[in-house]
Amino acid sequence: MAVENTTWRNNVWLVWFYIVFPITVLIDLQEVIYPSSLLVPADAPLHFAYKAKQDYIAKFNDPIVQWSPETASGHDSWMGLFIHFEFFFLLPVMIYAMYKMGIRQKGTSGPDELLFFVYALYNALTTAVCIHDTFYWDKTIWADESQLWTLRSAYYAPFVFIPLLGAFDMGSRILSRFKAADAAAESKKAE
Repeated sequence: MAVENTTWRNNVWLVWFYIVFPITVLIDLQEVIYPSSLLVPADAPLHFAYKAKQDYIAKFNDPIVQWSPETASGHDSWMGLFIHFEFFFLLPVMIYAMYKMGIRQKGTSGPDELLFFVYALYNALTTAVCIHDTFYWDKTIWADESQLWTLRSAYYAPFVFIPLLGAFDMGSRILSRFKAADAAAESKKAE
């Protein structure tokens, strides 16, 4: 039986997943998950999510959020890959984590910690790519540097730094497991 790590940090992870999950399913993956009939008409059940995304686009003119396969020619073609990974990897990991730590209220096993470590690193690195991309946007459209600073620091940076803290947390848990296994092997060898 795997040893499960129960710590207050699991609750921090759970809060993160509870915040990020609705953003993922209602904003980031709108075009992937829902037909436009559920989003666009004013009386559609998910129109509030569509409106929130459109308001964000109107405020920041963020080409990453506006990405579609039709707009990918020559720019941000990597975004399609990120969206597919978000749908096929990040979303299932979030669902699993909320089930395991939230509903079942179980701690993390070694394989869980490795999975969440990869999840956190993936989040941080892909968002860092998005921040890096903002430095190359058309300066005629983005003449207001303060608006770009707000976009980078308030909307993108938390998705780099919070996952990096999570990766550090999970990495330290994995390292503790290695140290415990090494100590057990050493004591067994000394017998």
